[in-house]
Amino acid sequence: MIQSKIIDSTSLGWQYDNLKIVNKAGEMVKLNHNIAQLKVHNTKRLQLTRGLPVRLIVLKARQEGVSTGEAADMFEDVNRRPNRIATLISADTDSTAKVWKMIRRFQSEIPSDVRREPKYSSRKELEYAEPHYSSILCQTAGKEVLGRGGTNHKLHATELAFWANAAKQIAPLFQEVPKTADTSIVIESTAFGTTGEFHDRFQIATKFVKDQLNLHGEIRDYNGFLPVFLAWHIFPDYQMELPRRGYHFEAESDHEVFGDECELIAKYNCTTEQLYWRRYTISTDFANDLPRFMAEYPATAKEAFQGTGRMVFLPSALDEMDTHVSKPIKHIEFYMEGANVKYREVNKRENCWAVWKLPESNHSYIVFGDVAEGILCDLTNKRSDPDRSVAGVFDRNDFDMPMVYYGRPDTIEFGHQMLMAAKFFNYAWASPEMNSIGLAVLNIFKEDNYPFIYQREQKEETESTEPGQLIGWRTTTLTRKPMIADLDKTTQEGQLRIYDHRVMDEFRTFVHGKDGKPQADVGKFDDCVIMVSGCIQLHQRCEMGIEDLSWVNKEDKPKTHVSVMGQADDDDSDMDGEEEDNALLYADIEDYED
Repeated sequence: MIQSKIIDSTSLGWQYDNLKIVNKAGEMVKLNHNIAQLKVHNTKRLQLTRGLPVRLIVLKARQEGVSTGEAADMFEDVNRRPNRIATLISADTDSTAKVWKMIRRFQSEIPSDVRREPKYSSRKELEYAEPHYSSILCQTAGKEVLGRGGTNHKLHATELAFWANAAKQIAPLFQEVPKTADTSIVIESTAFGTTGEFHDRFQIATKFVKDQLNLHGEIRDYNGFLPVFLAWHIFPDYQMELPRRGYHFEAESDHEVFGDECELIAKYNCTTEQLYWRRYTISTDFANDLPRFMAEYPATAKEAFQGTGRMVFLPSALDEMDTHVSKPIKHIEFYMEGANVKYREVNKRENCWAVWKLPESNHSYIVFGDVAEGILCDLTNKRSDPDRSVAGVFDRNDFDMPMVYYGRPDTIEFGHQMLMAAKFFNYAWASPEMNSIGLAVLNIFKEDNYPFIYQREQKEETESTEPGQLIGWRTTTLTRKPMIADLDKTTQEGQLRIYDHRVMDEFRTFVHGKDGKPQADVGKFDDCVIMVSGCIQLHQRCEMGIEDLSWVNKEDKPKTHVSVMGQADDDDSDMDGEEEDNALLYADIEDYED
């Protein structure tokens, strides 16, 4: 421990004195740490000075030198300490070759008074001769098996977002690194989409820090992965001198190509030289494609992760909707007391209703549910999670969702909860999504003789005329495209208010697949998306207004109503799931959030 602290306290100076790199001008120079490398170093100190293992996850812009800084740290560690093992893993063979070349340069250019006698292998590994024995290995993530199968003291996973098998490879790698104070794991990457191992881990780390700041006003637990976000505008290289003769630069707040430049000035004090570099890079390197630029050179984490995913819903519309997200006022489950629907508060977060508002007597409501079928979120991974049952209550007057059910309950229990919710919210129009198992939920409504079950229209060529066969919303090849289009239009109109962060999370990971079909990204769910879109469809089709409920609790209930505008029926199977800069204070934590 003492030795580790001594090395860390002098490492920047040692690296400057002894290590050389080739800069962007092609010159061999001393390693003079840049702002991005120093921010990573300072964040490590938050854990080192507390006697904790170093665990960082770094979201960065391109070409900020994070891998160079980590390679230097690892090289210093194995050079100065005996029996240390370090592994650096890149996304592809070209990147591995570049890092290995850097390691070899460190070794060949190091001054003779601190140089150790090495022995090289053909596996891109530098191993020191006895009695020192320390070594550093460079690997490519394309291998099925990574690491050494033994102990690693330092692990650097670079460009994790681009690993083909990140979810399967990263956890076994971590098991090789002891959870002791003289070890480190640093994950680093630019963003690639709104899903994946890197995205999810960065969000978890950010939430861990923000929750502490919200609760205590400070960070009290530094254990585990700390997030580091490195925006493009902190890097001094990313600026250009303006043309001199007669050129006038004026920032714009709503440029059709460059977006809101005034916000960059207001929030980050960006100079005209930085904004000119930004314009030049967007135009020349990215052919005026602002989202692609944001992915490579983000100002916030939200920009980075949105920029790389082919999201179905407009990111700016979701940003506006995010302002309504809040904690529920309570979690409940319904039960019957005689003929009356009651609820009790529960101390759980799944298999229950999250409540933001209770029913208002003069409001009309929709209740819609997407019933779990047990479909895996990643069909290529048998260990991935199955889908969930999700139901929502939609307020047709306020255009919001005052209550959401989320979990994996027994199907019959889910059906009874939906039925009781529909009764509790002024006998709302209701329907489950009629997939293979949705019929079981529908039967619960029918057995209760519930009077406001949605009924779709019958095709002319359909022979059967029995109304019971057409009850309930069915998502098919005919209806899926317009229902998603209607939801997209609704989000852009800015009227829909969603309070549940779980629903908003699914909106952001609902993407266009390789075949163009709107669907949940690999490893994610679309249950909430289908639930909200189903609510919108029933709202558009069912009669508006408050029914006379004087008959409630009487034995002679009226017969089931049907909507006057129904859905055109289609016998195709359900489409859901079909294969088709202050590191010490985290003052900029809002920029970390997706």
